Amino acid sequence: MAAPPPIFAHLRHLAAAGPVVVAHRGDSRSAPENTLRAFRAAAEAGAPMQEFDVRATRDGVLVCLHDATLDRTTDAATVLGPGALVAQLDAAELLPLDANRGSGQAREPVPTLAAALATILPSAVALVEHKAGSPDAYLAVVRGLAALPSCILQSFDWSFLAALRAAAPECALAVLGPTEAHPELDATAIAAAHELGAGMVHWAAESITAGQVQACHQHGLLVCTYTTDDEPGLQGLAALGVDALCTNDPGFALALQRRGGLRRGDR
Repeated sequence: MAAPPPIFAHLRHLAAAGPVVVAHRGDSRSAPENTLRAFRAAAEAGAPMQEFDVRATRDGVLVCLHDATLDRTTDAATVLGPGALVAQLDAAELLPLDANRGSGQAREPVPTLAAALATILPSAVALVEHKAGSPDAYLAVVRGLAALPSCILQSFDWSFLAALRAAAPECALAVLGPTEAHPELDATAIAAAHELGAGMVHWAAESITAGQVQACHQHGLLVCTYTTDDEPGLQGLAALGVDALCTNDPGFALALQRRGGLRRGDR
């Protein structure tokens, strides 16, 4: 198997004293999720990694949205009618939408993957979550910005990651779980992630155990968890030895870390 991408060695270095704080959908506590304002806020807070979600429009443009519909995070229900699907709209139809949903603050457009990467890099690692879109589309954007060394691509669809690996062996990958095929982070899931060439496992925080973290580390896999905002939860994950943790409130987690409140357990 090929050597792991250097970005994972970088994360191991960052995680030596405590888990890497990952801004979940940007700084989604202080700004609308998956927007450029959220990404800028996370960068200003000092988050060393930012996670965000990506879907494809009907004409193949990759945009930053978590849901298949636009209703929850934009004013699409008013502008386009309720239930509009990202996959059934062209990118130009998203341009008038406001991800602030008429909150009275400055309008926030739905950003493209390219715009998100331009905002996040090079101050942080980009943890790009595939929700929809082809491997070739992702690679075209990331390679076009020469951003491949600074990105980790992740998905709950492990077959998507396998296709990425085949097309770009140098691509840094993370598997998301649990999934239907891998409901537990057990030996089978860890072996599958390792065989896939992933460098990181990204798992639900409420189901992770110290034994699972240790087993991942024994296979050379970093462990990230999602999504924790409270102090006891953050401290508990650090004590388990996780390498990174997603939070909606990166400013709070980073302040806790600076106070010595995210002490690392045994790796």
